Amino acid sequence: MILSFLLIGFFLSNILGEQISKTKEAELERQAERLIEVLKNEDQYLQKIRDYDKVSLKKVWIQKGEKTLFKSDTIDDEQIEKVMAPWINSGASDFYRFQGDSSDAMLIYRKEGYTIFLIDRLTNLESLTKTIWQYMLLTLATAIPVIFFIARYINRTYIAPIREVTYASRLLTEGNYKVRVPESSVTETKELYISTNRLARTLQTLNNEQKLQRNRLETTLENIPSAILMIDKKGQVVIVNDNYNETFNKGQQILSGHFEEVIHFASVKQMIKEAIISEKPISQTIDIQMTVYRKYFDAAVVPVLSRRRRKLEGVVVVLHDITKLKSLEQMRKDFVANVSHELKTPITSIKGFSETLLDGAKNDPDTLDMFLDIILKESNRIQGLVSELLELSKIEQSSHIMLDAVNMSNKALSCIEVVEPLATKKNITIEAMIDHDVIVMAEASKLKQVIINLLSNAINYSPEGSRIKVIVKDGRQGILEVVDEGMGIAAEEQTRIFERFYRVDKARSRDSGGTGLGLAIVKHIVEAFDGVIEVESELGKGSTFRVYLKKS
Repeated sequence: MILSFLLIGFFLSNILGEQISKTKEAELERQAERLIEVLKNEDQYLQKIRDYDKVSLKKVWIQKGEKTLFKSDTIDDEQIEKVMAPWINSGASDFYRFQGDSSDAMLIYRKEGYTIFLIDRLTNLESLTKTIWQYMLLTLATAIPVIFFIARYINRTYIAPIREVTYASRLLTEGNYKVRVPESSVTETKELYISTNRLARTLQTLNNEQKLQRNRLETTLENIPSAILMIDKKGQVVIVNDNYNETFNKGQQILSGHFEEVIHFASVKQMIKEAIISEKPISQTIDIQMTVYRKYFDAAVVPVLSRRRRKLEGVVVVLHDITKLKSLEQMRKDFVANVSHELKTPITSIKGFSETLLDGAKNDPDTLDMFLDIILKESNRIQGLVSELLELSKIEQSSHIMLDAVNMSNKALSCIEVVEPLATKKNITIEAMIDHDVIVMAEASKLKQVIINLLSNAINYSPEGSRIKVIVKDGRQGILEVVDEGMGIAAEEQTRIFERFYRVDKARSRDSGGTGLGLAIVKHIVEAFDGVIEVESELGKGSTFRVYLKKS
């Protein structure tokens, strides 16, 4: 505003000065025309000019050629020399304002051989300009307070509410839906405040509903007994439930990533690609090798389409573990064959030797003792097989196993003492590398059974004079390792050694009295403890059985 007033004052001063000069120039030109008319038509022009000079003119000087016809008494020679000299000899007709403090102006008018110099006083521009500026400043001084209060009123009434609503809107965009603006009594902004608060409440309600729906979805996903992934249209994994992490990622949380990087199984990735390309659900049964286990999954990949089913939004991957069902199905097929095979030999032996005894061999004491020893041995073998089958059945049910804190270090040392005589017979040295007080969650008797079975296998399949290492380490989990220098296990057989009745060296297993159920029992006990068992082996270089158990 101040700048505007200064500009207005400046332009007014200049325009007014120009207008005064033009008005004075026009007035002097009329007077010069009048004088020329008098000079041309009147005989007594001098007297008339003098009379005219006394009435209307201030200063006049009339020349014809270089002859002076008339000169006012008020014009002196000094003034002619100092003030008028620059324009007298210029030969042009023009209007001039004197420089300096004088407010006089001069018109030089040349026509028909006459040269007329007219000098008159202009209105005092400085005084007029000063007056203009005084009025301008007075007006400004009066207007500023008024405008200040008007601007303040507008600011409080309109601008401040808009700023508050803008700030509230910015908080809403940042997710702060609890923000509210105080309602205004001003009619123009009251509706804006009400609408903003209504919007905030609506967004807060929608956000709460979204959180509730998300919590329900997450709860549902976490409690579904299947591994589930959700993948967006760009192939990025957006949701992974705990079941998937526990099954495929060793319990580590998958935060994000492309499914090609997150999923490590070619069959699953191929199903996802086919579902994305065809935009149709795909389901099939797949088997995945996981360490020493082969697991079976009922896999389904379902594309998620937009409401109008024109655009792919992502896919949902569901992997339902059906390993137990597959195992049960296979068990039903193999049970009769395996059990009948394992029982056939001892039952046949018992029957054959019994018939031989009944046919008269019982009368020979030496033959009788030998046959009775064989019958007893085969009976013990049948009893052991039945006992281990019953034990395996109980372990599979896992209902009678109660986990408690067990000192695995002490338990390993006691088990070494139990199998020491068997190792001594084969001149096998057992080395103990055991950390002190490694406490794990297990059942003491079952943990002992695991250690003894692993040690017995190591002794049975190790050559005479070899060494066996028993290692117990303390870490994030309790770790048990049994390392032997035996015959080793081929890579293709490592996935099957935990199956029932499976033997790597069938002849040696039967000679040693093995039933083929030892490692199956170990595997099921470890799983009942919520642990993991692994095997590392190479033919001719021995094997390492490693058990991971949770610490107390």
